[in-house]
Amino acid sequence: MGHKAAIIGLIIAGAIWGISGFAAKFFIELGFSFIFILWLSNIFRFISVWLISDYKGIKHEVVTDIKELRMILLNGLFALFTPLFFLASLVYTTLSNAYFIAYTAPAWVLVGAVLLLGEKLTAKKVFGLALTILGLFFIANPESILSLDLGFVFSFIAALTYAGDIITSRELKDYPFHAVSIYANGFQAIVLTLVVPFSVAIPDFNIFGIELLAIVVIGLLRGVASDLYYYALEKIEASTASILSLSELVIASVLAFVFLREVPTAIEFLGYAIVLCGAVIILLRDSDIDNFEYLLHLKRKH
Repeated sequence: MGHKAAIIGLIIAGAIWGISGFAAKFFIELGFSFIFILWLSNIFRFISVWLISDYKGIKHEVVTDIKELRMILLNGLFALFTPLFFLASLVYTTLSNAYFIAYTAPAWVLVGAVLLLGEKLTAKKVFGLALTILGLFFIANPESILSLDLGFVFSFIAALTYAGDIITSRELKDYPFHAVSIYANGFQAIVLTLVVPFSVAIPDFNIFGIELLAIVVIGLLRGVASDLYYYALEKIEASTASILSLSELVIASVLAFVFLREVPTAIEFLGYAIVLCGAVIILLRDSDIDNFEYLLHLKRKH
């Protein structure tokens, strides 16, 4: 029963993530600042994670080790930059392009493992990396590859910071998810709260009340999605969970096609298919990602 519940939970989480990506693109096209969208949704995601942890009776663990606290804040920084650059890319490119470029992150985690840890390259891994690069080439448009647009650049940076998020999250696996999430989301909320008043105008609630409420609901649901994802990780293999979570790309792309009239070109669609194949191959590899703790010289107390 736990295995089936985990799969259902992942499908729901993927739907929430896909809908939130679509909604972000929709609100950006309405004129909302992507920084404001990130700030408001992040605050309520933080509230959601806190309420869920209280409901489950999970103790809010206090991190006293300075090195591990730094790792949590580093994870929060990566987790902040990933949606920041992803949302920035939506200003310049389609939702589907941004998603499929950002989801090349597993390939860059593999590159880091090879370069920094000495993880052995196999034909399977090289093939997965080659597919990822080829897919990016097609998405970027072979005719204008030398003049990359900001949409491609920002979503590629999001892929790199997403890889950093994956690595640092793995390093914090000894802590309860809710403890790390509360620290990381709280850190993000503080940073964004300091930035937003000086960088963007706050929309008038009397004019954009429904839109603002929608962003709040999405923030709350993203906290639920995170909880469902980490619940699934307790029940099924991480690689399987990661592959199932790729449903987010499909859901977001379908919504963009139906409601935003985003129609990929044939060459872009080919790039999407190649990137997906590469991601599946890389996610199913035998990984040395656990050994990052030795690279970073962390000494665990629990």
